[in-house]
Amino acid sequence: MKIDSYADAGLLVAVELVNELAPVGKSGDPQARDSLATLTRILALDPPSVAQLRPADEPGLRALAQRLRGVFDDLSVRDVDGAAHRLNDLLAAHPAHPHLAKEEGRWRLHHHPDDTALVPMWTAICAEAIARLIGAGYGDRLGTCARADCDRVFIDVSKNASRRFCSTTCQNRVKAAAFRRRNTAAY
Repeated sequence: MKIDSYADAGLLVAVELVNELAPVGKSGDPQARDSLATLTRILALDPPSVAQLRPADEPGLRALAQRLRGVFDDLSVRDVDGAAHRLNDLLAAHPAHPHLAKEEGRWRLHHHPDDTALVPMWTAICAEAIARLIGAGYGDRLGTCARADCDRVFIDVSKNASRRFCSTTCQNRVKAAAFRRRNTAAY
């Protein structure tokens, strides 16, 4: 599975919003972070969104992150029905309106009218991208890190859909801890 950073902007932004603004474990207090700088980094793949970003958008994007966290939580326990219901609620409140727009000489599919405010626009984009992935039978490609004290989410783009950790750091920590337990038990 290949993720195209432009075509799958909704997936990439959804993952980053959840990881940065809606942690549930030991990832830290999202309120303590510089939210505007974080949002600028997350939305950097779409420069017009960065230009439109205002401090007043932060609460709405934080609320979106919390709602998307619920989708990932459902998927982490294989509750695709629950995730679908959450996404349907988001799409009902912020429907996607697909249309083609010419950018830099290429036609690109947009999921919102040009005059849509930032939060409703990204709500529609993220919800539609995740819904499209689930609808194509790839809901299991959205995961939550298997390390007990990590709550980060990820998109599994491996060939065999076997990813269990958000990063090699988490994977290595789990493997090292298992190695230490085995060695301690052997003595």
